[in-house]
Amino acid sequence: MPESYSISLYFCPLTIEECDDQASELLKSWLPEDELVKVDRYIKQEVKIQGLLVRGYLRALLSQHSDLLPNEWCFEYGEKGKPRLTDTQFKQTGIHFNLSHSGDWLLVGICVPNAEKRINLDAVEFGVDIERCRSSTNIHAILSHYFSEPEKAALLALPAELQRERFFDLWALKESYIKAKGLGLALSLKSFAFDFSPALEASLTVNSWQGDHSINSVDVRANNNIDSSVGLKELLLLQNIGLATLQSRLNEDVAVGIIDSKGSGEQAAEQQDTLSTMITAKDWHCWLGHLDESYRFALSIGPCEKVRVNAFAVDLRSLLAGFEL
Repeated sequence: MPESYSISLYFCPLTIEECDDQASELLKSWLPEDELVKVDRYIKQEVKIQGLLVRGYLRALLSQHSDLLPNEWCFEYGEKGKPRLTDTQFKQTGIHFNLSHSGDWLLVGICVPNAEKRINLDAVEFGVDIERCRSSTNIHAILSHYFSEPEKAALLALPAELQRERFFDLWALKESYIKAKGLGLALSLKSFAFDFSPALEASLTVNSWQGDHSINSVDVRANNNIDSSVGLKELLLLQNIGLATLQSRLNEDVAVGIIDSKGSGEQAAEQQDTLSTMITAKDWHCWLGHLDESYRFALSIGPCEKVRVNAFAVDLRSLLAGFEL
């Protein structure tokens, strides 16, 4: 049976004014030599500070979910560059994480299995994305290259003034799914599609982070409503967004022997016909929210049975207050 998980979403400002000399020295003290070298490679000072902030936020927030200190976290990278904990630390903590930054915001997602269900920990795939809506983007030039036909048709059916918003909503969702799969652009953006027609509106409370992960969490299942109590900020959240994939159908047909997994000759043509129909992805949960008029965020996780979601706005000084040089 699919696992149940708790997800914490952390919205972290990347304003360089927050990172004074004392904070900068503390963050640097957490980083191994290879990460310090990566940060130092950035030419612009602003970008260097943001690179330091991204790495510092991640380490400090991971430590809120474990006894490990920020400087003790060790990472490795998948074939396409997806970061993850080393096998030793993953087995110790069970933590999946993902992060995304755009403009002035960093989004860190930390996913932990329920205490009573800590078997088959690596089965779930988890990704987040945050995107800034840009008025200069030529969305119609991109549609045919990166969006599936159902997504394109649904977008173009909207009034012209709503199409740009839908484009960036879809883009955030697609990025979150690709990051969950860890395949980068090796996974065609046309090989899966999101459908807003079954989506349900709900509210998600973004609380001021105070080190308490138990407040205002919400249980999320397919076809249910979300309630959360009043906090720092209420965001409109779309849950139960439909996800369909071409690859799911191919895998099912290979498994039962309908087609040859090698797909050569006539079988290749048959595979293409098989791929022409999108199949609903089982036990995947996808959400979309708007942080404000400019930024939207998305997360994708699967396969899993149930998810508990917390959201926090993080203040750098408050986060660092518990650590010393």
